Amino acid sequence: MEEKKMETLHGLVLTDISATITVTSNGCTKKDDFKIELTKSLPPIATFIRVKPDNCDAVAHSIDLVFSLKEVGAAEFKVANPFVPGPAK
Repeated sequence: MEEKKMETLHGLVLTDISATITVTSNGCTKKDDFKIELTKSLPPIATFIRVKPDNCDAVAHSIDLVFSLKEVGAAEFKVANPFVPGPAK
């Protein structure tokens, strides 16, 4: 069963080809654990949703996940996710 949770982000880097988000991992977080919901507006609003929890027992740390702008669905967008400082990488 898919558990949907808006992910708290620790950072976002946008280039002309990709969006890199920084999230917390307990050791098992993968890009495939996320999906992106895009709300139509001007500009569109992207929400990064964790669909699979990371239940591993490693020390919490920050990791970067890279999504192409094609995966995001827009080259220019707002982000709905909250941002907070995260654990060290």
